[in-house]
Amino acid sequence: MRHPQVTEMRGSLSGNSQLATRNASLTKILVIRLTSLGDVLLAAPAVQAIKKNFPSATISWLVEGNVAGLLAHQDFVDHVIEFPRAKLERSLRSGRLLQAARTFSAFRRSLREEEYDAVLDLHGIMKSAVLAKMARAGRRIGFGAAFAKEASWMVYNEKVGGGDRRMHKVERSRLVASFLGIEAFPKPNLRTSAEGDRYIDDYLKRSGIASPLFVVNPFCSKGSEFKRWELARYGELIRRLGDETGATMMIVWGPGEEKEAQRLQEIGGDRAVLSCPTTVSQLLSLLRRTDLYVGGDTGVMHLAALAGVPVVAIFGPTDHLVNGPYGEGHTIVRKEQSCGPCRDKDCESRKCIRSISVDDVYSASLAALDGRRGH
Repeated sequence: MRHPQVTEMRGSLSGNSQLATRNASLTKILVIRLTSLGDVLLAAPAVQAIKKNFPSATISWLVEGNVAGLLAHQDFVDHVIEFPRAKLERSLRSGRLLQAARTFSAFRRSLREEEYDAVLDLHGIMKSAVLAKMARAGRRIGFGAAFAKEASWMVYNEKVGGGDRRMHKVERSRLVASFLGIEAFPKPNLRTSAEGDRYIDDYLKRSGIASPLFVVNPFCSKGSEFKRWELARYGELIRRLGDETGATMMIVWGPGEEKEAQRLQEIGGDRAVLSCPTTVSQLLSLLRRTDLYVGGDTGVMHLAALAGVPVVAIFGPTDHLVNGPYGEGHTIVRKEQSCGPCRDKDCESRKCIRSISVDDVYSASLAALDGRRGH
């Protein structure tokens, strides 16, 4: 893979040597990538490479939301620090401003208890930049103006340049690893938890579910409905794939999605089943036991790709070059449009996603299965 050069301290051998010396002394690193599930997962391969190249360094990751539990099981993360976003939002919504202030103050004190050699801001927004500034560190490393948003680059004392705006997000995060002198990148890998493995194995055994097992995820995160394929088409796909292959067609769902998942199960017919409730870590264990994943541009799609499952990804308006499933053996189903890629949530025609037929996804799924058998 090509890793573009960075801009910091370039132009002289003495400058490059000085940077290499500073990087060699890294022993305590704070990584900031707060959300979302997919973007945290796409940053993970860069952090994995950093840990492999600095094995004696202690790496802490500042994150928010339910992906924290997954990071806690990874051998390339020594400490997970959770930003208390949910608690702060509850206090602010209920008008308890003093409680919110106390929560934030306690978080700030905790964050500043450790002194880091470097903070790596892989998020690149003003919120993450402020948190990077809040932490005690001599070096604050983040993206330059090409990838950092909201003028967050003004906070960093070392800026990472290079790359193309439509480069994949995994490669984008790896620019920061390259900035630290890393040239070789291990194959991305995520560890499951023993608890998650037991939970899923017990569920599959209790339910009598065996291979072949395909996972279908029709959902997107809140506010991203504009990129969803129609539920009825997922239902027809489930019926056809199940009948053709004899596989169990499992519908995965998250908080607030169970009723729609039940509707899809009814549309999908006898071979459709609902997954058990899962945390992110438990879902990784489930995906490791499946033979095919079909869904749209979501964080769960990236979780499936990193689990090593062949992914058939249905892409409408979002950029498949930036956000597609990373790695080999995956298939992107899309129709080129002159207006795309875009993030127009108010688009009425949605022709980019509506032009994708059940036949398109069905054929791609069978081809993915054939490719796996022949691998």
